[in-house]
Amino acid sequence: MAQQKRERIEVIQGNGIERRQRITETAPTTRHVFVSRFSQFLWLLVSVIVILLALRFAFVLINANAGTGFVNFIYNITNPLVAPFQNIVNTPGIDVASIVAIFVYMIVGWLLITLFRLAFADTNRLRQVTQVDVER
Repeated sequence: MAQQKRERIEVIQGNGIERRQRITETAPTTRHVFVSRFSQFLWLLVSVIVILLALRFAFVLINANAGTGFVNFIYNITNPLVAPFQNIVNTPGIDVASIVAIFVYMIVGWLLITLFRLAFADTNRLRQVTQVDVER
């Protein structure tokens, strides 16, 4: 996991002051890139689950025809996702299990992604600037 390191010095002059900046930039490690990409993948997965559950909620709310292909497809995919939350509250016409599932999956997804990033992220700084001002 070697890092590429670049250093440069910038000199800015003006108003009787010369400012020198040493800028050190470090390219991200392979580990950092993996953690970032995997976190993005997990967010995508959580987002797809939430969208499917929101579609299910909307279809139940408008009493969509379960015999149509797309509605039936959404119900079949989301049935296992809402099963743990069924019968929490029995409100006719409102799929409370979908709402609860949306919140639970969002919270669990956020917690897992945060724990993953904490456990595996690099601790190296990617950019460092050292500045010296000299009066002339």
